[in-house]
Amino acid sequence: MHCLINDGATTKDSKTSTSSSLLGDSGKMWLKYWETISRKCFKIHHLYYQSIGSSKVREAWWRKLLVTWLIFWTLVSEWIFCYMSSQVTEKRKETLASMCDERSRMLQDQFNVSMNHVQAMSILISTFHHGKKPFTIDQVIGSHLLSSAI
Repeated sequence: MHCLINDGATTKDSKTSTSSSLLGDSGKMWLKYWETISRKCFKIHHLYYQSIGSSKVREAWWRKLLVTWLIFWTLVSEWIFCYMSSQVTEKRKETLASMCDERSRMLQDQFNVSMNHVQAMSILISTFHHGKKPFTIDQVIGSHLLSSAI
């Protein structure tokens, strides 16, 4: 505890005596621990700056640390970007392949329908061209409808 000498008499600091009286015996113990911890922190702080050296050395050391930190996180962020970009590219390739397969199936179906129409038209034209009887057209259309329905 801090003691002040006032006119030859020893008195306790009013701030510490008030805080210790409010806290009781356990408060005094915690206050003692707090003072011990703060002294040790000051010693650590003092030894830290003593080991670093002059302010120029400290500034150079912090600059090197800052540049290293920036380069490290730049590389990490670039790696993350490249990884995520490759994942998105692969997903887009898969999506594009799926869309191409779907489109090819649609075109194949459309081609088959067009071929069926061409065949039906050729049958109709050949029937009219050869001078067949009119009722055979109904038979041709009916057989075409049956074959296309299946």
